[in-house]
Amino acid sequence: MFKYPIAVTIDTNILDAAKYDLSEGSTLQLLKDYVDEGVIKVVLSNIVVRESKKHLAKQVNKVCSIARKLRTEVLQESTEHLVNYIGLNRLLEIAKDKSALIDKSDELFDNFIREINAEILDTDLINLDRIIDDYFEINPPFEEGEKKRKEFPDAFIASQIKKRFGETEDVAIVSNDNGFKRACQKTQNHFFFNSLGALFDTINKEKEAAYTETINTIKELQFRIGSAVSEYIKFNENIDVRGLSYDKDGIVSGFDYDEFYLYNISNVTFMVRSVDEMSDKTSKVTLLCNATIFADCYYEDYDNAPWDSEIKEYVFVDSIKIREEHDAKFGCRIELDRETKSFKIFPFTIILGGDSRKDRYEIEKHSTINDEQEIQDMDRESFGFTPLGSYKSYLEDDLPDSELSRDIVERFEIINVLHRKYEDFCISYDSLLEELNNSDPRKIIKSISGKLTDISDFPPVVNIENIEDAEIEEIKEWINTKFEQASEFAEEVTLPDMLNYGDSIVIKGIDRCEITFAIDEIEINPSEGSEETINIYLSNNQGEKVCGYIKLTVGYLNFDEDGGASDAMKLNINIMKY
Repeated sequence: MFKYPIAVTIDTNILDAAKYDLSEGSTLQLLKDYVDEGVIKVVLSNIVVRESKKHLAKQVNKVCSIARKLRTEVLQESTEHLVNYIGLNRLLEIAKDKSALIDKSDELFDNFIREINAEILDTDLINLDRIIDDYFEINPPFEEGEKKRKEFPDAFIASQIKKRFGETEDVAIVSNDNGFKRACQKTQNHFFFNSLGALFDTINKEKEAAYTETINTIKELQFRIGSAVSEYIKFNENIDVRGLSYDKDGIVSGFDYDEFYLYNISNVTFMVRSVDEMSDKTSKVTLLCNATIFADCYYEDYDNAPWDSEIKEYVFVDSIKIREEHDAKFGCRIELDRETKSFKIFPFTIILGGDSRKDRYEIEKHSTINDEQEIQDMDRESFGFTPLGSYKSYLEDDLPDSELSRDIVERFEIINVLHRKYEDFCISYDSLLEELNNSDPRKIIKSISGKLTDISDFPPVVNIENIEDAEIEEIKEWINTKFEQASEFAEEVTLPDMLNYGDSIVIKGIDRCEITFAIDEIEINPSEGSEETINIYLSNNQGEKVCGYIKLTVGYLNFDEDGGASDAMKLNINIMKY
């Protein structure tokens, strides 16, 4: 697809999303690796450089503000002498010269620009007259409304790109701003990517053997990787719970937590988001993960605490414990050794907020422990039976390797292949529209009319020998609509390669039809010999549904008066489709 080195230009929003992180394994460090290998040549607008430095300065100011607030809170609870003595004096450090810190952030970014040997596009490439025309004609990136002036930087950058690369030299444009991408215009030499990861993945797909080996190895190790991600989260407690929510009017609800801790994590699944880098033996891969996470959060209940007017502070302040349940979606990057089939996980943090929260409730201070149940579970374990309280995790571990899971994931992969085929349709429609815009449209329509008129919704042409301008515009609009439809279908989220209880997976088809595959949450209360059922559904948006179930039969072993086995039943998991 590409001729290397491929020229790559990056929008500011991509650098913002990466938080200008240059640590090992970061997206920007991977970009530098591609530059060093001669695969990528970075070309940046001078506007992007200036915007990035402005955003870095804002980041520095925010960090300084947080540091000052932290110092204040520490000294409210303790003394500077004690904090210094126990070795936490860094908590009291504040920036006395923020301008010097901002200069350091500029230096960091300048060093990065120099290390990737970026070509900087100057303002002499900007066609100001054309941009002013677009402004008044409301062409992309300008839109109706009062914020049109904010689109001028995008228009300037798009003008620089078009002038620098013309209509022949290939350039990969990395941006998640649709208005900016429309301003750059879809031409045969422009390749658009929503993220650097998507660009890296496309580059690596051209190394077909290594790419296929990477995907197959991850599929082979999916259970180990899922378990390792779960253990990494448990060990590091790398969660950040945002208890406050804001509605569209700025009204605040929820709790401002002082502390939060991981309580439990389950149902960890993932899919490959992108293959970011490959060597002879290793691959760096970004995974898009999903998990059910419970967090125990604490806040001080000042609203219900009495105020002591003599000492001028609240007294008898209770600490309230809230348990939050989240359906968390998060990304993490692994480095995979394809030869030894081992891997390591790069550090990451999970943000838990209103978009992932499923439930939250207060935990009472005095909770009772079922001692009898604990003794019974210990007895069951001693005879090789699963403890009654562990059946939920047993079912979760059993599902990924089940015949049901393998069968469904194979069918999901067939659908994923179809989604990827629509990328070819996008290219065909885009190329056809480009030809109609840049060549003699009547000649092109005549040459392909025999094939197109077989399509039921293709705009009719009254006289193929005398095609009207209005008919040409209608055909262009039809092609553009088909391009948008194909793009929408091609960009649908890839169906997962692992199933979990509580999943509700929407499978989107053409004509906006949808089929939902769902497995109920594990809500069981097992007792010896009992049968527990978990339902499976497949339904469409017309309300039609087919169902099945997973049935668990709980095993047990009873003894007679002489201590011999008198009655027994083995554990059994049965999957029924109907």
